[in-house]
Amino acid sequence: MITITLLAFASMAASLFITNTTEGLATAINESGTLRMSSYRIANELIHNTVDNREHWIKTHQLITEFEKHLSNFNLNSVRPNEKHHHLHTGYAQTEKQWVEEIRPLFDTYLDGIMDIQTAGNAGMDMSISEAAVTNLRNRYFMIAPDFVANIDNLVALLEQDAKIKIKRLRNFQFIVLILTIILVLIALVLIYSRIQKPLKQLLTGAEKARNGDFSFRSTYTGKDELGQLGSAFNSMAEDLSKIYTELEERVQQKTIDLEQSNLSLELLYKTVNRLNEAESLNTTYPIILEDIEKLPGIGKGAICLNNNKKENATMLASTLPIDDLVTQLCEETNCRQCLTGKKNHLINITDNNKNKKQLLTIPIQDQTQQYGVLIIEQTNNKPVTPWQQQLLENITNHIGIAIKLSQQSAETRRLALIEERGAIARELHDSLAQSLTFMKIQVSRLQAISEKSSNNPEEINIISELRIGLNSAYRELRELLTTFRLKIDGNDFNDTLHKTVLEFNDRSETNISCDSKITYFDLSPNEEIHILQLIREALSNIIQHAHASRAFLLIQYNSVGDIQIIIEDNGIGIDKEQSKTHHYGLSIMKERAKTLDGTFEIINNQDTGTEVKLTFTPINKATPVQINE
Repeated sequence: MITITLLAFASMAASLFITNTTEGLATAINESGTLRMSSYRIANELIHNTVDNREHWIKTHQLITEFEKHLSNFNLNSVRPNEKHHHLHTGYAQTEKQWVEEIRPLFDTYLDGIMDIQTAGNAGMDMSISEAAVTNLRNRYFMIAPDFVANIDNLVALLEQDAKIKIKRLRNFQFIVLILTIILVLIALVLIYSRIQKPLKQLLTGAEKARNGDFSFRSTYTGKDELGQLGSAFNSMAEDLSKIYTELEERVQQKTIDLEQSNLSLELLYKTVNRLNEAESLNTTYPIILEDIEKLPGIGKGAICLNNNKKENATMLASTLPIDDLVTQLCEETNCRQCLTGKKNHLINITDNNKNKKQLLTIPIQDQTQQYGVLIIEQTNNKPVTPWQQQLLENITNHIGIAIKLSQQSAETRRLALIEERGAIARELHDSLAQSLTFMKIQVSRLQAISEKSSNNPEEINIISELRIGLNSAYRELRELLTTFRLKIDGNDFNDTLHKTVLEFNDRSETNISCDSKITYFDLSPNEEIHILQLIREALSNIIQHAHASRAFLLIQYNSVGDIQIIIEDNGIGIDKEQSKTHHYGLSIMKERAKTLDGTFEIINNQDTGTEVKLTFTPINKATPVQINE
């Protein structure tokens, strides 16, 4: 705008200047034309001179004076440049020089001659100049006049040319100013578009996008002018809003993630607690719990191992880990200390069959007082389990530990009730049947002593002897039964109870009895424990009393279908069918106990190699371990 204003002022100044310089040109042209007319009038006066010389002189003198007045006119001289080499200055100087140096002296001589002729004629005196000379002066002017008029015409032409040049300059200047004005207007329009309209449009676009929640738009115009400062302010505002909006989105997203995690945690915990509470056997819920855990994002496959107080051994009751790969590598050691060490989460590094390093997270299954086992989780792509997932897994293991604790407490309550009931029965038997048998033994002993002294009947003596033997056997079996009824079973570890039983029978006889339990985790009901223990005691008692074996072997293991199998074998004389009818009353008792356990009972009798007793049953709380390839 300033440039356009300056151009307008320049155009007006140039117009005023050129108008001012051309203002006297018209007058000068008129004056130069008057000079030409005056020269013609002088020539005309010289041609048409009157008889009266005085009048002719006066008129000619007036024309000459008038010519000189026009020649020295201010307007004509004002347009003459000061430069001597200017064509207008040269043209005027040439005309003036010809007039001053050639024509005016001629007219001075001519007028003096005319005046002299007039004076001499009136006085009758001789003239100083002849009429012929005057005529020659006149003729000379006529000869000079065309050239003089040509010079005047040249001056007029120069004036006209100078006027045209100035007008042309004005026109050219105005044209240039017009072109520059148009260019400046176009530039102004472009600048208005680029610096006003476009920035405003960008700001409006940015405001619209910001209103729709898109803060990524940035104004490209950030100059030092007002709109540039506004664009910079808008960019700063958009940046701040973007950061705030991004932060809010991140917070909302984090809250959403936290809420989803909470929902997943609550859902998984609800399912876990519900399954643990509603399950008839906890052991059947472990694979389902592992499947639920695997549904968590970033959680791999896993396994659950439980133990009975002894932390060096545990049984893997459920696993979704590759059996031929990770489980084999994990359980290749003879004990489970690397998994069961400590009561805190820790990592185990193993290498799979493809030489890939794997990390397994172990989380103790425990309550406030005791550790029952461990939960093993594979870290997907060796990415660490997130803290919230670890917290969730710890809550799950705590619930499993609580469920195991409650189950054990319930079993212990039933066990105590059963032991109390059996103790009461033992007391009743001891107070009644045992005392009666003792009394009968005493009476039979008295009868046998009297019979041996007074009776000579061998048959009577044999009958009394058999009666005594039967009473002793019944008394011994009653005492064995009372011992069994009074037996206290430690429900925390059935293996300890088995080994104590074996030690007891080793102390009671010369038979070398060994025990091999391949089951590290028992989850038997109190009735199952009592029946199994009584069956084993009955079998060992029969071995000691009747088999005459030097050694016996007790094996407890899982068979191919996951049932518990108890094998008791000896190297004794076997079972005599005739004697079994009389003495081996315990066989029928063992069969009854096997039937109570809903199991199968087999006796493999060989008088040369000994006897093998085999019991196979499915426990109520079936705890079949994962079969590991060795």
